[in-house]
Amino acid sequence: MADIFTSLLVLTKPILKKGATIAWENRNHLKVFFKTKYGKYKNKDIRFSMSGLYKIQIPDTNKYLLVLNRRIENQLQPIGGAYKRYGDDSLFNKWGYKPDNSRNGLNVDEKSFSDLRFTVKGKNAVDVLNWFEAGGERETEPRREFREELLDTGILDPQIFQHFNHKHIRRYSKNLSWSDYFSCYEILTFDVFELLPNEEQKKALIDLTKQENDLSQGYAIVSCDDIEQLRLMSRDKQLARIGQHTKLLINKDF
Repeated sequence: MADIFTSLLVLTKPILKKGATIAWENRNHLKVFFKTKYGKYKNKDIRFSMSGLYKIQIPDTNKYLLVLNRRIENQLQPIGGAYKRYGDDSLFNKWGYKPDNSRNGLNVDEKSFSDLRFTVKGKNAVDVLNWFEAGGERETEPRREFREELLDTGILDPQIFQHFNHKHIRRYSKNLSWSDYFSCYEILTFDVFELLPNEEQKKALIDLTKQENDLSQGYAIVSCDDIEQLRLMSRDKQLARIGQHTKLLINKDF
């Protein structure tokens, strides 16, 4: 009996060792790993959207600077958006990726080309997540979006905000949730960065609050309560919706 047990141990040891290695390599995404490698999601299309956002709080207040979404009419949201990837397509082609289009996501245009918004089969989902965490061949912070949405538009003074500091405060992931809008399962990842303004930049942000919100300017100053309710109100009238992911700025999930 002992000989049989020893033989089984010898035979299964490489398998167990390989299994332990795989589990360790994918330890940050074990639940997703088993669901997508062996579960019902293996051959399903999984849509990814991987973004960086800015928390820009008006100094000494519970108010925040948001901008209008250029794709979704009358929706306010944090500054930021999908990261862009660099390098060649070989790895993504290996995963059989499909970029977003008007049918399975948001259509791709000149500004959104190479955004990290795409679809792969579930069996490749953890490979994508591990690639993302490694941080190679992609943007790792949303400074480009800050420049495009706030400086190029004139909302903030490019001279005052030419250089700025920030810190990464959280990463939020929503894994394998069903999207009625896109009719597929999604994995959403958001990095939230907090702007750390100097004294001159603080004054510029405070000055924005001295004007009444005018959405034609492309931005609004909203309160914590506005974000909780996901709408900007004025005199009992709704001026705009607020995107659900904005709740990440006030340490809430969605």
